[in-house]
Amino acid sequence: MRSDILCGIGMLLAVSGVLAHDGRVYVSGTITDNTCSLSPGSENINVAMGAVSQRQFYRAGDGSAWQPFAIDLQNCGSTASGVTVSFSGTADSRNTDLLALTAGKSDASGIGIALYDQNKTLIPLGQESDVVTLSPGRRRRICNFTRVILPMTVQ
Repeated sequence: MRSDILCGIGMLLAVSGVLAHDGRVYVSGTITDNTCSLSPGSENINVAMGAVSQRQFYRAGDGSAWQPFAIDLQNCGSTASGVTVSFSGTADSRNTDLLALTAGKSDASGIGIALYDQNKTLIPLGQESDVVTLSPGRRRRICNFTRVILPMTVQ
């Protein structure tokens, strides 16, 4: 019995020697400060579209007057060189690049809301705009436009 115990202890010591191998893991990386924050007043932006006459819409793609709005960024990191903008929401059923009107909020139908960058290039819903250049450490205003548009139909 005693020899069985000594044999068992000997086996444990032999196994523990195999399991006690030292190893090292090295992790490297860089932490950057390339983020920006929204300036106060840019968290929620209301764009007044004004009164739009249905007579402005004769063909698919016809739109209302351009309505500018701006997104102000601040505290951009020193390594931040550019930023993109994307918009999300309920897509129009006829043209998924456009926002749909909120159901039940008005009598208007058959139109959508289009969002554009500073060059008046359409920013399709859910896609990123072209890169807007940033100057490190400085505030940046991103100018955008919106308009009511008659969605194009796919044929």
